[in-house]
Amino acid sequence: MECIENMELIKKLVGKTITESNLKNVDCYVYDKFALFIQAAGFCEFAIKKNHSHPSYMIIIEFGTDDFLIPPRIKLKKNYYLASILSPEIPHEDKGTDFPNYYTIMIDREYFEQNFQMYQSEIPVYKGHQFLICHDVLKMLHLFAFESSKNMKNSDVTLECQTKLLTHWIIRSLLEENYDMRSVSSNERIGRIQTYIELHCGDNLTIYDLANNANMSVSNFNRLFTREVGASPKNYLTSVRLNKALKLLRRNDFSVSEIAVQCGFSSLSHFSSAFKKVYDMSPSDYREHYQK
Repeated sequence: MECIENMELIKKLVGKTITESNLKNVDCYVYDKFALFIQAAGFCEFAIKKNHSHPSYMIIIEFGTDDFLIPPRIKLKKNYYLASILSPEIPHEDKGTDFPNYYTIMIDREYFEQNFQMYQSEIPVYKGHQFLICHDVLKMLHLFAFESSKNMKNSDVTLECQTKLLTHWIIRSLLEENYDMRSVSSNERIGRIQTYIELHCGDNLTIYDLANNANMSVSNFNRLFTREVGASPKNYLTSVRLNKALKLLRRNDFSVSEIAVQCGFSSLSHFSSAFKKVYDMSPSDYREHYQK
């Protein structure tokens, strides 16, 4: 896609002073309130300007190299990319790199905030906040790029849907509600049990209950679930419970003991032990750290 076709949209998202020359090394894919920029022949010349800012939210997703644009300040996980977000009008300066190891996304401020407030009312000011985003987001970004570059009939319909889906995926990842699509089984029975676990993780579930729900023996269920999902039913159930606990800990509605009960842990000590094993801190420390 030639950037010149969308320069007015690009200026609304990136900044009025950006020029076509600034983007000579970059492939641009733009639709209304969402833009994707991919390094093709080198770095974006606008990005390395001193103390520049954008009227929209900027998200950078890094991948494929250990030479990070922004050094990781969080623990990386398998099947996830390092991402960072910058709120509108925050002055910054990126380093120039000739390697196409990151994608830049710009999302219209009003559009992003309208969707963000569907999750929580208060919108933080992000100054390079880092978070993890599932590898599968690249597939969606490539679909967006393909659709926006082909000018196909009714492409505005699909691009609008893709814009909303990508925006929500980014927001969910930002709020640590992300997931790895590859962990969702294509097997009907296992996929149904995964959904059941998500809905009933606070109940006193046993492997026998889950196997019975799948109409399978315990041994066959254990074997098939582990093969399809990449984790045993017991470990998967624990991860779902911990993920729910993370969301509750970020709020002050319940005590740590109440959260342990709501998430299906047999005791506070069991909850604390499982939490610390995964996150290297106690639930109370996590809540304090998140609030800071």
